[in-house]
Amino acid sequence: MWLLASGGMSNHDVLLRVATINSARAIACAQDLGSIETGKMADLIVLDKNPLIDIRNTNSIRCVMKNGELIDGETLDQMWPQKKALPAPWWLSDKPAPRK
Repeated sequence: MWLLASGGMSNHDVLLRVATINSARAIACAQDLGSIETGKMADLIVLDKNPLIDIRNTNSIRCVMKNGELIDGETLDQMWPQKKALPAPWWLSDKPAPRK
């Protein structure tokens, strides 16, 4: 998104077209994603700063709603519907990596 804006595309077009509906069309999922409509999935990102003012504000993530769960943008802990900490990743453990 930052590169598109630096190339001259307006922040509005980057955010509301490229990062949403046009991306959904590119991966053949526009029937389910990319715009706010009845029957479509509606995950969202809440930002602390306005990306329309500065596109780099897209990295000021306060929280994310994904599959009905609210996730803290800084800690990745689940905030809702239950409060629970993000489990420690396997690579920070002394245990060997999981095998599939």
